[in-house]
Amino acid sequence: MVSNRCQYALRAMVELTRREGKGLATIGEIARARHIPVRFLESILLALKQNGYTRSVRGKEGGYLLARPASEISAGEIIRLFEGPLFAARKARAEFPPRDVLAALWKKADTALSSVFDSVSFEDLARLDEQCDRATELHYDI
Repeated sequence: MVSNRCQYALRAMVELTRREGKGLATIGEIARARHIPVRFLESILLALKQNGYTRSVRGKEGGYLLARPASEISAGEIIRLFEGPLFAARKARAEFPPRDVLAALWKKADTALSSVFDSVSFEDLARLDEQCDRATELHYDI
């Protein structure tokens, strides 16, 4: 549904959210933690910075952090940044005349998807990510 680049951007934002208040995260740290190729991550972080989602600090002790609180950034914002209008709206414009019934259906689907993505903040995603980490930890009881 969304490109790898968009998925990598979402993962990077979750990682930065989980590190909120703990200092800067380097590109290498984010890439390793989220299994993102460094060459993609560099351009993704630049786009996020240019659009006001991250800040960077140069130098030996440099790295990235969120520019705004994670609770104020929705998944929908990042998806639209990297994908443009959601797939349904693009499909409707490309394949159907504006007054076609299927164009209306795709528009309705797009509105519903946007609503879901916009209702989930990165604070929510980081909390869910932490729960997933705890659920997948191996427990050895002897």
